[in-house]
Amino acid sequence: MATQTLKKILVLAFSAGGLACFHPEPLDTGAMMSDLRRSQSAPVAAGGAAPQVGNEPLAESRGVALALAGNRDLRALRLARGVAVGESVTAAELANPTLRFEVTHLQEASFGQLGWDTRLAWEPPQPGVRAGRRGAAQARIQEFDSELSEKEWDLACDVRSKHATIVAVDAEIQIAQDTLKNRQKLGDLVTRRAAQGAATRFEIDLAKLSLVSAARTLDERRLSRTMAVHDLFRLLGATPPVTSFQVAGTLTEEAPDAPVLTAEALEDQAMQSRPLLSAAKARYEAAQETLRAEEAARWPWIRLSAAPRIRRKELTGSLTDFGVGLDVTVPILNFNGGRIQSASAARDAARGQVASALESIRVDIAKALADVAAQRAMLVRLHGEIEPILADHDRLLAAAAQVAELDVRAFLAAEDMALASRTQLIDAKLQLKKAHIALERVVGTHVGTGAMGGMETRTP
Repeated sequence: MATQTLKKILVLAFSAGGLACFHPEPLDTGAMMSDLRRSQSAPVAAGGAAPQVGNEPLAESRGVALALAGNRDLRALRLARGVAVGESVTAAELANPTLRFEVTHLQEASFGQLGWDTRLAWEPPQPGVRAGRRGAAQARIQEFDSELSEKEWDLACDVRSKHATIVAVDAEIQIAQDTLKNRQKLGDLVTRRAAQGAATRFEIDLAKLSLVSAARTLDERRLSRTMAVHDLFRLLGATPPVTSFQVAGTLTEEAPDAPVLTAEALEDQAMQSRPLLSAAKARYEAAQETLRAEEAARWPWIRLSAAPRIRRKELTGSLTDFGVGLDVTVPILNFNGGRIQSASAARDAARGQVASALESIRVDIAKALADVAAQRAMLVRLHGEIEPILADHDRLLAAAAQVAELDVRAFLAAEDMALASRTQLIDAKLQLKKAHIALERVVGTHVGTGAMGGMETRTP
């Protein structure tokens, strides 16, 4: 009977082990590429179908929303959260009991004298150890969530910066188109003057070359826009549309005397909103909970070695006994000192990382504020110096075209300078916009219209 019982237990154990079957999921990159091609301009979100980019001009706020829903790098990072959640579940789980079965009295000559012995062993969770491990696992989830929020905020700032770049390039394309029209008018004017004997062949060639140069400049601006659109749609997690793609918005102006928050106020705001700092703090909490668990593990603890134990002889039912057993660890040779030392050093390192994050935020805020101030001053100066000259240039050009009297070389030199100055003015607006975005990137949130100097801001 003992042999039959042993066989039953072994069959049950192996059957239970066979139930835990692994089902592999093949990775078909060809099918994945086909899905990407079919998606075209529709980003694929983690929770289902994402909203279409659409044919209407893309506003900054909508671009940020599409990127947060469809960016594939962000989607992969969100899926990785399950690793931290799984570790939390593992830390909360209890140890499985151990069932032990023995055939006893093998020294007896008669098979009928055999008996069997079975016992159940289980180690209950040590309160401080289990609580520390669970706390560390929960802190790692918070750390992951904070790092994910940091990535989301970085993505939002990248989308806003790329959107502003496309807006600026569109303005430069408009200027390049106007310049090309002016060069075409110049060519027609020089051709008419040459027919009347008032212009030389050299001036005709010069006008034609200027037209080629203006067309090349326009092509370069359009190529820059195409590259910027591809960069933007990469952030959105979509494929750029074949048709023309438009963006909504302009590079807004700001008052020269617009107020800016102080560095100290921005630092206080960053301490509340910057996900990077929250991640560093969660990392410190995880290290502290790990130290708590290692400190608790140095103390004696129990293990139920027989809970219970039943021993019986096969033929004589009266020869059956019942018992319980308890093991107690005696920490006299190992006080868990090495693990405690490592956990304590990890906590000190995590504290240092928090201090480093705070210092990095302070330095980055000071740098961003300096950049905002410098870009604002440069834009104000360009407005004061360039705009009157450009207005006078346009007036003189119109007057010269009416009287058909024009110095071709002087006109081309003035046109080249006007094109460069208008482009410089647009670039100054773009750089100020990017400086504001960089400041908000450091703070971790929108800092308000006061700190942005009247600049339009939106929450993603």
